[in-house]
Amino acid sequence: MSDETSKSTEPDLSKMRLNEFLADLADQGFTQLQVATKAGLSGQQLSDIKCGQRSLTELVARRLGDEFDVNFDWLLGKSDTKENPVSRRSTTIVDASAIPIFSHPIEGLPEAHLKWDGTRFDVAGAATAKLGLSKNPYVLRFGHDDQQGRIKKGDLILISQTTDNKTGICVVRHRGKSFLARRNNDGTWTRVADGSILPKESQVTGHCVAILWSNL
Repeated sequence: MSDETSKSTEPDLSKMRLNEFLADLADQGFTQLQVATKAGLSGQQLSDIKCGQRSLTELVARRLGDEFDVNFDWLLGKSDTKENPVSRRSTTIVDASAIPIFSHPIEGLPEAHLKWDGTRFDVAGAATAKLGLSKNPYVLRFGHDDQQGRIKKGDLILISQTTDNKTGICVVRHRGKSFLARRNNDGTWTRVADGSILPKESQVTGHCVAILWSNL
């Protein structure tokens, strides 16, 4: 791609990616004003950038990228890699080995999620190695007894927000809600909690890495 073509297409691509970025955060419960505030912007500034009345500068892209763990070059349309090459938050979490606990599966940065109440679980022993290989890890406090009896109500499960076809239990999203589920031979999913069937089109957003604490 020539420099001239790049200059003409990057602003359009940047606008599309900013809208995608804001839509993803909206799915996590963030309002546009909350996003702006966290990045040190006014709501009007972010609105103007979204509408194309202002350009997305590198400074603003860096602020958004740093705050929400996204590659700022992806926001600017200069990279196809959305994931932040240097994740400040995940490095902090892994070093501390203390990660957020949730009552329901989530998507996005655990420490920035609106549903996090501030509680953490200290990961120790062999599980720390698995923690280091996990993306945006968090602990799920399971609220039901598993229909197959492998997980009990109150168990603490380490979740990684990546897909793994070899894992037995995944986090899948259906109709805007996330569930723990097992894949069936026909491609559909069976919810771990109640045995109900979810369609094969359900999106995989994570997988269970380990049971950190079992409520025996």
